[in-house]
Amino acid sequence: MFSAQAVTVPGPPVAGAGTTAQPGSTSLGKDDFLRLLVTQLQHQDPLNPLDQNQFLSQTAQFTALEQLQNINTALGNLTAQSVSSGLAQSAALLGRTVKVSGSNFTFDGATAVSLPFTVEGAATPVHVEILDQQGNLVRGVDVNATAPGAYAATWDGLDGAGHRMTAGSYYYRVSALGGTSGSDTVASAAQGVLTGFEVNGGTLLYRLGSALIRPEDVIDVRQ
Repeated sequence: MFSAQAVTVPGPPVAGAGTTAQPGSTSLGKDDFLRLLVTQLQHQDPLNPLDQNQFLSQTAQFTALEQLQNINTALGNLTAQSVSSGLAQSAALLGRTVKVSGSNFTFDGATAVSLPFTVEGAATPVHVEILDQQGNLVRGVDVNATAPGAYAATWDGLDGAGHRMTAGSYYYRVSALGGTSGSDTVASAAQGVLTGFEVNGGTLLYRLGSALIRPEDVIDVRQ
């Protein structure tokens, strides 16, 4: 859910390459796995030694575990670098007036929601996407904008298959499908001054008034 949190930059995972399980941890690192394998070899029955195929299988599991831990550490480093870079870019936008094509909203689980947007330019159909908090498409709604001005799409709380969605925070995004004068028609969900930003679940979000905006939905920036 897009709830406000302090800005934090996640670091690399604790259980990365070359680490062992910490006290109180329920997971094993590659060193623990190797230690168990060596112990098993030391205490095997000389009259019934460890089967070669079983040993190769365990060795392959150890190699796979090491590779997964290395990948996990690399992904953690990339995430931290990406968020840090995004924060630096976001700082330059603070205080700027922006126009955005998306915004978050709250659904109570029962009441239909009105999703406002503005159309500039020629008359055109506008496509409205409703997304869940993971960015998955929930439903698409088309609104026929007959002239420039303010409009709103109504979402009844159902997904594309007719199932009712649970209460929580969602996101909507608008896009003009093309007007009579070509591609000069613009649909925007909101406009205002960016007052801040935050990191939520590793995702960078801009704050526009009380709304949270995804960086990719900023379509215009002015002084």
